[in-house]
Amino acid sequence: MKTDPRTISTDGPASAGVAAVEDRPELELWSAELSETQPIPRWLLGLGVALMIWGGYYLHRYGGGFRAGALEGTYRRVLAGPAAPIDPVVLGRQLFTNRGCIGYHQLNGQGLAGQFPPLAGSEWVQSSPELLSRIVLQGLQGPVKVRGETFNNAMPGFGPLLDDQQAAAVLTFIRQEWGNRAEAVLPSVVASARAAHSNRTTPWTTDELKAIAPGQELPSATSAR
Repeated sequence: MKTDPRTISTDGPASAGVAAVEDRPELELWSAELSETQPIPRWLLGLGVALMIWGGYYLHRYGGGFRAGALEGTYRRVLAGPAAPIDPVVLGRQLFTNRGCIGYHQLNGQGLAGQFPPLAGSEWVQSSPELLSRIVLQGLQGPVKVRGETFNNAMPGFGPLLDDQQAAAVLTFIRQEWGNRAEAVLPSVVASARAAHSNRTTPWTTDELKAIAPGQELPSATSAR
């Protein structure tokens, strides 16, 4: 004869556990959900196995045997290749624009009338690279005559802001832009000018520059306009 569970005595520890379960309906719901759980689909199991096989092949093929530095030689060969040469005209144009020169001499190289001299067709721009290097490194002050017009202003030196390659690039750019057809300026020329006047702290005057390069046909400055 079967005993009705509802008639089981509630005395003792066992009955206390039964009562605790009956007071937790969420446990009954969880038990029901477990009983309804479906098995994992076969296609998902197959996909997992395929991924494991592919992963093993990939590690075997490209893992370098898990040796430290297995790919180091390959990367070193790539990084050790020669760097592409920098076009000085392109670099010079960027520096001319970004370092503020364009605000004084303008995009067209014509300068500002009565204030800042033009670079297009300038006798000074197309003079010797050694003389022009001094101007860009230490600056220029006082009257200067360019294309028949006298200007009296000050240009700061860019020696602390530009290295030899950058300064040479700017000078090459202005010597080959706006119809100018002077030769490029080498970084070694700028380096020599920098070393020769490393202690100079004031900008040049046109008289000083003409004394350094007496063979240059440079216009003499008249009274400032």
